[in-house]
Amino acid sequence: MKRFIRSLRDGLPLFKAMASDTRIAILELLMKEGPMRMTAIAESLQITGGAITSHVKMLNEAGLLKIEQRGGKHGIQKVCSATVPAITIDVKDDGQA
Repeated sequence: MKRFIRSLRDGLPLFKAMASDTRIAILELLMKEGPMRMTAIAESLQITGGAITSHVKMLNEAGLLKIEQRGGKHGIQKVCSATVPAITIDVKDDGQA
């Protein structure tokens, strides 16, 4: 998957998602380890369940990871996978003032 950003405004969701050390750490962890449960990500990065939820939501909305619900021993588990696309940013002619 490739993503071309031709205006700064179009890239805003991506820029916001990438503007956090924690979200970068989540992506790096998933790229290294493969799919992980949200609770395992939180434990690995030593952050709370509430914090992981908001970070994962933003990364998902930006198209940088996907969330799957899977049945497990203790109910439904959310498993995250990195889907980081190739990203090209070319805003020199975006027409913005």
